[in-house]
Amino acid sequence: MRFNSDAAIDLVLRGIISFTCLFAYRKRVKLFGFIASYVAAPVFGFIKKGMRNLQLVHPEMSASEARKIAHEVAANFGKNMIENYSKHDVATALKPENIGGAGYHQMMAAITEGRPVMLVSGHIGNYEAMRIALYKLGHQSACLFRPASNPYFNEHYTQNYGYLTGPAFPQSRKGFLGFTRHLREGGIATMLFDVRANQYQDVDFFGIPAPTSDVSAKIAIKTGALFVPCFAHRGPDGVTHHIEFETPIEHSTSYEMMAEMSDRLESQVRSFPAQWLWFHDRWGTADVRAQRVAGNVATIATGGKTTELNTTNNKDH
Repeated sequence: MRFNSDAAIDLVLRGIISFTCLFAYRKRVKLFGFIASYVAAPVFGFIKKGMRNLQLVHPEMSASEARKIAHEVAANFGKNMIENYSKHDVATALKPENIGGAGYHQMMAAITEGRPVMLVSGHIGNYEAMRIALYKLGHQSACLFRPASNPYFNEHYTQNYGYLTGPAFPQSRKGFLGFTRHLREGGIATMLFDVRANQYQDVDFFGIPAPTSDVSAKIAIKTGALFVPCFAHRGPDGVTHHIEFETPIEHSTSYEMMAEMSDRLESQVRSFPAQWLWFHDRWGTADVRAQRVAGNVATIATGGKTTELNTTNNKDH
Protein backbone atom coordinates (compact mmCIF):
# COMPACT_ATOMS: atom_id res chain seq x y z
CA MET A 1 0.00 0.00 0.00
CA ARG A 2 1.35 3.41 -0.97
CA PHE A 3 1.91 5.84 1.92
CA ASN A 4 -0.20 8.99 1.64
CA SER A 5 1.50 11.77 3.60
CA ASP A 6 -1.41 14.22 3.18
CA ALA A 7 -3.85 11.70 4.62
CA ALA A 8 -1.46 10.92 7.49
CA ILE A 9 -0.96 14.59 8.36
CA ASP A 10 -4.71 15.18 8.27
CA LEU A 11 -5.28 12.17 10.51
CA VAL A 12 -2.82 13.53 13.07
CA LEU A 13 -4.40 17.00 12.96
CA ARG A 14 -7.90 15.58 13.31
CA GLY A 15 -6.69 13.51 16.24
CA ILE A 16 -5.17 16.51 18.01
CA ILE A 17 -8.30 18.60 17.41
CA SER A 18 -10.59 15.80 18.63
CA PHE A 19 -8.42 15.21 21.69
CA THR A 20 -8.34 18.87 22.74
CA CYS A 21 -12.09 19.16 22.19
CA LEU A 22 -12.55 16.71 25.07
CA PHE A 23 -11.43 19.49 27.42
CA ALA A 24 -13.49 22.44 28.63
CA TYR A 25 -13.31 25.45 26.32
CA ARG A 26 -10.74 27.52 28.23
CA LYS A 27 -8.44 24.56 28.86
CA ARG A 28 -8.81 23.50 25.23
CA VAL A 29 -7.73 26.91 23.94
CA LYS A 30 -4.74 27.16 26.27
CA LEU A 31 -3.65 23.58 25.52
CA PHE A 32 -3.70 24.13 21.76
CA GLY A 33 -1.80 27.38 22.23
CA PHE A 34 0.88 25.52 24.20
CA ILE A 35 1.18 22.78 21.55
CA ALA A 36 1.53 25.37 18.79
CA SER A 37 4.06 27.45 20.70
CA TYR A 38 6.38 24.78 22.08
CA VAL A 39 5.92 21.82 19.73
CA ALA A 40 4.76 22.81 16.22
CA ALA A 41 6.30 26.28 15.80
CA PRO A 42 9.91 25.34 16.73
CA VAL A 43 9.80 22.18 14.58
CA PHE A 44 8.62 24.06 11.48
CA GLY A 45 10.97 27.01 11.95
CA PHE A 46 8.30 29.57 12.76
CA ILE A 47 10.06 30.86 15.87
CA LYS A 48 13.16 31.77 13.84
CA LYS A 49 11.01 33.43 11.15
CA GLY A 50 9.17 35.46 13.76
CA MET A 51 12.41 36.53 15.41
CA ARG A 52 13.88 37.58 12.08
CA ASN A 53 10.93 39.84 11.24
CA LEU A 54 10.74 41.29 14.74
CA GLN A 55 14.41 42.26 14.64
CA LEU A 56 14.04 43.65 11.13
CA VAL A 57 11.44 46.11 12.39
CA HIS A 58 13.02 46.54 15.84
CA PRO A 59 16.81 46.18 15.35
CA GLU A 60 17.37 47.18 18.96
CA MET A 61 15.34 44.20 20.23
CA SER A 62 17.34 41.47 21.94
CA ALA A 63 17.18 37.88 20.70
CA SER A 64 15.61 36.75 23.99
CA GLU A 65 12.82 39.33 23.74
CA ALA A 66 12.18 38.48 20.09
CA ARG A 67 12.07 34.76 20.94
CA LYS A 68 9.61 35.38 23.78
CA ILE A 69 7.27 37.35 21.50
CA ALA A 70 7.58 34.75 18.73
CA HIS A 71 6.46 32.01 21.13
CA GLU A 72 3.50 34.15 22.20
CA VAL A 73 2.63 34.69 18.53
CA ALA A 74 2.69 30.93 17.96
CA ALA A 75 0.44 30.40 20.97
CA ASN A 76 -2.03 32.96 19.61
CA PHE A 77 -2.06 31.20 16.23
CA GLY A 78 -2.69 27.83 17.88
CA LYS A 79 -5.52 29.29 19.93
CA ASN A 80 -7.02 30.75 16.75
CA MET A 81 -7.02 27.37 15.09
CA ILE A 82 -8.88 25.50 17.83
CA GLU A 83 -11.22 28.46 18.42
CA ASN A 84 -12.23 28.32 14.77
CA TYR A 85 -13.33 24.74 15.43
CA SER A 86 -15.20 25.98 18.53
CA LYS A 87 -17.16 28.93 17.14
CA HIS A 88 -20.20 28.42 19.37
CA ASP A 89 -17.94 28.56 22.44
CA VAL A 90 -16.24 31.71 21.16
CA ALA A 91 -19.64 33.31 20.51
CA THR A 92 -20.83 32.41 24.00
CA ALA A 93 -17.69 33.85 25.60
CA LEU A 94 -17.74 37.04 23.49
CA LYS A 95 -19.32 39.70 25.71
CA PRO A 96 -21.48 42.43 24.09
CA GLU A 97 -19.55 45.12 25.97
CA ASN A 98 -16.37 43.93 24.21
CA ILE A 99 -17.81 44.72 20.77
CA GLY A 100 -17.57 48.39 19.80
CA GLY A 101 -15.17 51.01 18.51
CA ALA A 102 -15.35 54.50 17.02
CA GLY A 103 -16.89 53.22 13.79
CA TYR A 104 -19.42 50.84 15.32
CA HIS A 105 -22.51 53.06 15.02
CA GLN A 106 -21.63 54.19 11.50
CA MET A 107 -21.22 50.56 10.44
CA MET A 108 -24.53 49.52 12.02
CA ALA A 109 -26.30 52.43 10.32
CA ALA A 110 -24.96 51.32 6.95
CA ILE A 111 -26.13 47.75 7.59
CA THR A 112 -29.60 49.02 8.52
CA GLU A 113 -29.73 51.10 5.32
CA GLY A 114 -28.76 48.07 3.24
CA ARG A 115 -25.45 49.63 2.17
CA PRO A 116 -22.62 47.15 1.50
CA VAL A 117 -20.01 47.00 4.23
CA MET A 118 -16.42 45.90 3.62
CA LEU A 119 -14.58 45.00 6.82
CA VAL A 120 -10.81 44.88 6.41
CA SER A 121 -8.40 43.47 8.94
CA GLY A 122 -5.01 41.84 9.42
CA HIS A 123 -3.67 38.67 11.00
CA ILE A 124 -3.93 40.01 14.53
CA GLY A 125 -5.73 38.47 17.50
CA ASN A 126 -8.31 36.01 16.24
CA TYR A 127 -9.29 37.65 12.96
CA GLU A 128 -12.27 35.27 12.60
CA ALA A 129 -13.65 36.71 15.85
CA MET A 130 -14.92 39.80 13.98
CA ARG A 131 -17.22 37.52 11.95
CA ILE A 132 -18.33 35.82 15.16
CA ALA A 133 -19.05 39.28 16.62
CA LEU A 134 -21.25 40.06 13.61
CA TYR A 135 -23.05 36.75 14.18
CA LYS A 136 -23.66 37.84 17.78
CA LEU A 137 -25.11 41.08 16.40
CA GLY A 138 -27.48 39.10 14.16
CA HIS A 139 -25.60 39.41 10.88
CA GLN A 140 -23.71 37.03 8.63
CA SER A 141 -20.69 38.02 6.59
CA ALA A 142 -18.85 36.62 3.61
CA CYS A 143 -15.13 35.93 3.54
CA LEU A 144 -12.49 34.98 1.01
CA PHE A 145 -10.16 32.20 2.07
CA ARG A 146 -7.16 30.45 0.62
CA PRO A 147 -7.86 26.68 0.34
CA ALA A 148 -5.40 24.45 2.18
CA SER A 149 -2.90 22.58 0.00
CA ASN A 150 -3.69 19.31 1.79
CA PRO A 151 -6.94 18.06 0.16
CA TYR A 152 -7.91 15.94 3.17
CA PHE A 153 -7.47 18.75 5.66
CA ASN A 154 -9.08 21.21 3.23
CA GLU A 155 -12.37 19.30 3.36
CA HIS A 156 -13.17 20.18 6.97
CA TYR A 157 -11.11 23.40 6.88
CA THR A 158 -13.41 24.74 4.13
CA GLN A 159 -16.59 23.63 5.88
CA ASN A 160 -15.44 25.33 9.05
CA TYR A 161 -14.98 28.73 7.38
CA GLY A 162 -18.61 28.84 6.31
CA TYR A 163 -20.00 27.35 9.51
CA LEU A 164 -22.10 29.70 11.67
CA THR A 165 -20.66 33.02 10.47
CA GLY A 166 -21.70 33.19 6.80
CA PRO A 167 -20.68 32.18 3.27
CA ALA A 168 -17.01 31.48 2.56
CA PHE A 169 -15.61 31.82 -0.95
CA PRO A 170 -12.31 30.25 -2.08
CA GLN A 171 -9.71 32.46 -3.71
CA SER A 172 -10.50 31.75 -7.34
CA ARG A 173 -12.20 33.69 -10.11
CA LYS A 174 -15.52 32.00 -9.36
CA GLY A 175 -15.11 32.58 -5.61
CA PHE A 176 -14.18 36.21 -6.15
CA LEU A 177 -17.30 36.80 -8.28
CA GLY A 178 -19.51 35.22 -5.60
CA PHE A 179 -17.85 37.30 -2.90
CA THR A 180 -18.34 40.53 -4.88
CA ARG A 181 -21.95 39.64 -5.72
CA HIS A 182 -22.67 39.14 -2.01
CA LEU A 183 -21.36 42.64 -1.33
CA ARG A 184 -23.19 44.28 -4.25
CA GLU A 185 -26.45 42.89 -2.89
CA GLY A 186 -25.99 44.87 0.31
CA GLY A 187 -24.11 42.23 2.29
CA ILE A 188 -21.21 42.39 4.70
CA ALA A 189 -17.84 41.05 3.58
CA THR A 190 -14.49 40.61 5.32
CA MET A 191 -10.95 40.51 3.95
CA LEU A 192 -7.41 40.33 5.30
CA PHE A 193 -4.80 42.34 3.43
CA ASP A 194 -1.50 41.99 5.28
CA VAL A 195 0.30 39.15 3.53
CA ARG A 196 3.02 39.38 0.93
CA ALA A 197 1.51 39.92 -2.52
CA ASN A 198 4.36 40.44 -4.98
CA GLN A 199 2.21 41.49 -7.92
CA TYR A 200 1.04 44.66 -6.14
CA GLN A 201 2.61 47.98 -5.24
CA ASP A 202 4.58 48.62 -2.08
CA VAL A 203 3.03 50.36 0.91
CA ASP A 204 5.15 51.26 3.93
CA PHE A 205 4.55 49.06 6.96
CA PHE A 206 6.69 49.90 10.00
CA GLY A 207 8.64 52.19 7.69
CA ILE A 208 9.63 49.34 5.34
CA PRO A 209 8.07 48.96 1.86
CA ALA A 210 5.82 45.90 1.72
CA PRO A 211 3.94 44.64 -1.39
CA THR A 212 0.30 45.18 -0.51
CA SER A 213 -2.87 44.06 -2.27
CA ASP A 214 -5.40 46.84 -2.92
CA VAL A 215 -8.15 44.37 -3.87
CA SER A 216 -10.31 45.16 -0.83
CA ALA A 217 -10.21 48.91 -1.54
CA LYS A 218 -11.00 48.41 -5.22
CA ILE A 219 -13.99 46.23 -4.37
CA ALA A 220 -15.26 48.82 -1.88
CA ILE A 221 -14.94 51.59 -4.47
CA LYS A 222 -16.70 49.56 -7.18
CA THR A 223 -19.57 48.48 -4.92
CA GLY A 224 -19.89 51.69 -2.90
CA ALA A 225 -19.22 49.74 0.29
CA LEU A 226 -18.38 51.39 3.58
CA PHE A 227 -14.67 50.62 4.14
CA VAL A 228 -14.24 49.74 7.81
CA PRO A 229 -10.98 48.70 9.51
CA CYS A 230 -11.78 46.07 12.10
CA PHE A 231 -9.43 44.48 14.62
CA ALA A 232 -9.64 41.78 17.25
CA HIS A 233 -7.32 41.33 20.17
CA ARG A 234 -7.19 38.97 23.12
CA GLY A 235 -7.81 40.04 26.66
CA PRO A 236 -5.23 39.54 29.43
CA ASP A 237 -6.58 36.05 30.16
CA GLY A 238 -5.63 34.92 26.64
CA VAL A 239 -9.12 33.58 25.96
CA THR A 240 -11.60 36.47 25.81
CA HIS A 241 -11.77 38.77 22.78
CA HIS A 242 -12.27 42.48 22.12
CA ILE A 243 -13.57 43.60 18.73
CA GLU A 244 -12.96 47.15 17.52
CA PHE A 245 -14.72 48.58 14.46
CA GLU A 246 -12.70 51.69 13.66
CA THR A 247 -13.76 54.88 11.91
CA PRO A 248 -14.37 54.08 8.22
CA ILE A 249 -11.75 55.10 5.66
CA GLU A 250 -13.11 57.49 3.03
CA HIS A 251 -13.03 56.38 -0.59
CA SER A 252 -10.12 57.86 -2.57
CA THR A 253 -7.57 55.97 -4.65
CA SER A 254 -7.17 52.33 -3.75
CA TYR A 255 -3.56 52.75 -2.63
CA GLU A 256 -4.27 55.82 -0.54
CA MET A 257 -6.90 53.75 1.22
CA MET A 258 -4.48 50.86 1.74
CA ALA A 259 -1.77 53.20 3.04
CA GLU A 260 -4.24 54.38 5.68
CA MET A 261 -5.24 50.79 6.37
CA SER A 262 -1.59 49.81 6.85
CA ASP A 263 -1.13 52.68 9.30
CA ARG A 264 -4.18 51.54 11.25
CA LEU A 265 -2.87 47.97 11.43
CA GLU A 266 0.61 49.13 12.43
CA SER A 267 -0.90 51.03 15.34
CA GLN A 268 -2.68 47.85 16.48
CA VAL A 269 0.47 45.74 16.15
CA ARG A 270 2.43 48.26 18.21
CA SER A 271 -0.23 47.96 20.92
CA PHE A 272 -0.43 44.14 20.73
CA PRO A 273 2.90 42.94 19.25
CA ALA A 274 2.48 39.34 20.41
CA GLN A 275 -0.84 38.97 18.58
CA TRP A 276 0.22 39.74 15.01
CA LEU A 277 1.45 36.90 12.78
CA TRP A 278 5.14 37.81 12.52
CA PHE A 279 5.76 34.46 10.77
CA HIS A 280 4.49 35.89 7.48
CA ASP A 281 7.22 36.81 5.00
CA ARG A 282 5.75 40.32 4.90
CA TRP A 283 8.79 42.19 3.64
CA GLY A 284 11.00 39.50 2.08
CA THR A 285 14.77 39.14 2.39
CA ALA A 286 17.17 42.06 2.00
CA ASP A 287 17.91 40.94 -1.56
CA VAL A 288 14.22 40.73 -2.44
CA ARG A 289 13.57 44.19 -0.99
CA ALA A 290 16.50 45.64 -2.95
CA GLN A 291 15.24 44.05 -6.17
CA ARG A 292 11.76 45.50 -5.63
CA VAL A 293 13.20 48.98 -5.03
CA ALA A 294 15.23 48.70 -8.23
CA GLY A 295 12.19 47.44 -10.12
CA ASN A 296 10.00 50.26 -8.85
CA VAL A 297 12.59 52.84 -9.89
CA ALA A 298 12.77 51.27 -13.37
CA THR A 299 8.99 51.25 -13.66
CA ILE A 300 8.75 54.93 -12.79
CA ALA A 301 11.59 55.80 -15.17
CA THR A 302 9.92 54.04 -18.11
CA GLY A 303 6.42 55.27 -17.31
CA GLY A 304 5.23 51.73 -16.67
CA LYS A 305 2.00 50.90 -14.91
CA THR A 306 1.43 48.73 -11.89
CA THR A 307 -0.45 45.45 -11.88
CA GLU A 308 -4.21 45.64 -12.19
CA LEU A 309 -6.74 43.77 -10.07
CA ASN A 310 -5.76 40.12 -9.67
CA THR A 311 -8.42 37.75 -8.38
CA THR A 312 -6.58 34.44 -8.38
CA ASN A 313 -3.18 34.99 -6.77
CA ASN A 314 -3.79 37.46 -3.97
CA LYS A 315 -3.47 36.05 -0.44
CA ASP A 316 -5.87 38.27 1.43
CA HIS A 317 -7.21 35.54 3.68
